[in-house]
Amino acid sequence: MERKITAGRDPSNDIHVSESYDGVSRTHANIYYSNGRISFEDISTNGSYVNNNFIHRSKIEIFPNDVVMLGKQYVLPWSTINNALSLPSQRPTEPKGQAFGAPYPGSQTPPPASGFSDSYTSGRSLDRELNAWNWGAFFFGWLWGIFNGVYWPLVALIPYVGWAAALIINIVLGIKGNAWAWKGRYWKDFSHFRRVQKSWAMWALYVFIASVVLCITSLTLFFSVIKALIENYG
Repeated sequence: MERKITAGRDPSNDIHVSESYDGVSRTHANIYYSNGRISFEDISTNGSYVNNNFIHRSKIEIFPNDVVMLGKQYVLPWSTINNALSLPSQRPTEPKGQAFGAPYPGSQTPPPASGFSDSYTSGRSLDRELNAWNWGAFFFGWLWGIFNGVYWPLVALIPYVGWAAALIINIVLGIKGNAWAWKGRYWKDFSHFRRVQKSWAMWALYVFIASVVLCITSLTLFFSVIKALIENYG
């Protein structure tokens, strides 16, 4: 007998995802259990990822330890799927090779999908990553926003009003930048997202160091000129 559960932000779903994950549809996916097999059907607007492979409006078989992601925000834990389907913690699988969606041989635990580490086993783990401080967004402000799909910080370019609010805008970007950028543009996977944000942070560090060196050099030169003037005309 086939069993079916649903997942999404609507409270009526068997797996209810928090409203804070606005990239997840109200009813995002159907999950089926039949004859010892589990299938995942995406019915969402933004699509889903299984082992970092994008699927949209399609149905595939999934296996224990596959990384199932709703939209680009919520990693669906297998414990949640098993509980909703009233299944044991892990069903046995037969070796069928390593093709997309195929089970891993024996009881061996597969390596995490590309772009994910072992820590990404729940929506909460990903949420912590997205709520971390973003130094690139804080330092570069609207420039960072253009390249990361976050365009409202361009208000900082408005004469006087925007200039006065620039520091507040950059602080807000530092706090919320990761979450906004994750939703704002296309990323191959979470690893790609992290690499790009790390590059922005490194460039922020380089520019900061260069600015400090330039400031110290300028002050040293300024005081040297003043000292020379005093000695010559004092």
